[in-house]
Amino acid sequence: MRLRAKLTITLLLISLASSAMVGGIAYWMLMRDFRQAVLEDSFGKFHGDVAAYIERYGSWQQAERSEPFPRFVEWRHRPQPGQFGEPPIRRDSFFERRARPAFKFLLLDPEGRVIKPGGGFQRDDIFPEERLNEAKPVELHGQLVALAVPLGDPNLSPQDLLYLSAMRRALITGFLVAGALAVLLGLVVARRMSVDLDSLTRAIRQMAARGRLNEPVRVRSRDEIGLLADAFNRMSTDLTQAHEQLRELSIRDPLTQLYNRRHFAEQASRLFEQAQRYQHPLTLMLGDLDHFKQINDTYSHAVGDEVLRRVGRLLAEHVRKSDVVARHGGEEFVIAFAETTPEQAWQLCDNLRRAVEAHPWHEVHEGLRVTMSMGLCGDLQLDSVERLLGEADANLYRAKHLGRNRVEPLPGAVEGVA
Repeated sequence: MRLRAKLTITLLLISLASSAMVGGIAYWMLMRDFRQAVLEDSFGKFHGDVAAYIERYGSWQQAERSEPFPRFVEWRHRPQPGQFGEPPIRRDSFFERRARPAFKFLLLDPEGRVIKPGGGFQRDDIFPEERLNEAKPVELHGQLVALAVPLGDPNLSPQDLLYLSAMRRALITGFLVAGALAVLLGLVVARRMSVDLDSLTRAIRQMAARGRLNEPVRVRSRDEIGLLADAFNRMSTDLTQAHEQLRELSIRDPLTQLYNRRHFAEQASRLFEQAQRYQHPLTLMLGDLDHFKQINDTYSHAVGDEVLRRVGRLLAEHVRKSDVVARHGGEEFVIAFAETTPEQAWQLCDNLRRAVEAHPWHEVHEGLRVTMSMGLCGDLQLDSVERLLGEADANLYRAKHLGRNRVEPLPGAVEGVA
């Protein structure tokens, strides 16, 4: 067989195999991250329902004697109409459109005993200790009240299935386009084909070995091999953008576009480890909008959502690039001030507090006034981010008790400062 034919067949086989490998890796990464995002979203809702259920009745056992959990969840999530006969508020969040939960959860008490059966486990069964790492903590007011274990594969909504179907079609189309280009270029193989083919093959193998989608290939010419390299680069860019969009969806709060609680915990833990290793300062802030429930009750939940969006923008605009700001949940926000002492953080937070208070809230609704209370903690002698946040929460409670619209503790009263 002539070398030209061998190179043509080799190019065809390598291109098809490489395209299939890239598509397979991309689809695996897409499904992995999508499943994780769905799990985090489902757990967030389940956590809220369980915490509210226990808070209302005092304990899970007392709650079950008072009202079945499914009926409580149905009542809690029943759409509420707007003011003056307006239709219910429509939420546009991707995850809010689910018709039913994507995951079912087995619920355990803090000692690992089953209190909500499922997955073959009966009430009062002891959950295997070696599987407790699968459990996610359910906390109420900073205290562990239960453990939730996801059961089975996700129950994807029609919107999820449509999205994944579209991604599969895109991957198949990219595979077919790459295959068609390989056939075309194989028919017009040139003397420099082997050199350019080696460059393309090397880039594909590096992509597969590293698990990264964006591995551009240098386009040396505008002949057929150059077109293949350019098409490969476009496909790589498109897949990277799709993956990045999904990643952003998994780490952003859909209402405020700030980071979500899970991503903040990861970034704050990294900053905490660096601060302890290099003996650099780090201060955490936990803030809460004052009387936010009254805003919802008085002006409607639509106004409340707009308040949260605007506060999120104010926080994002007034923090530094090195700081991490996130929505902690509900009307709570959290900031990690890197390389910042508690006194410095107090001044930054007081400026934020003033910015929130001075914002033209009358543009949202006549008579609307919004203020924010904040608690700080920068004591690195505490051994975890969770304990820092717990201390910041205690200071936030003190700020509320002392009249709200303030930052606690005041400068000079901050603990853990040399």
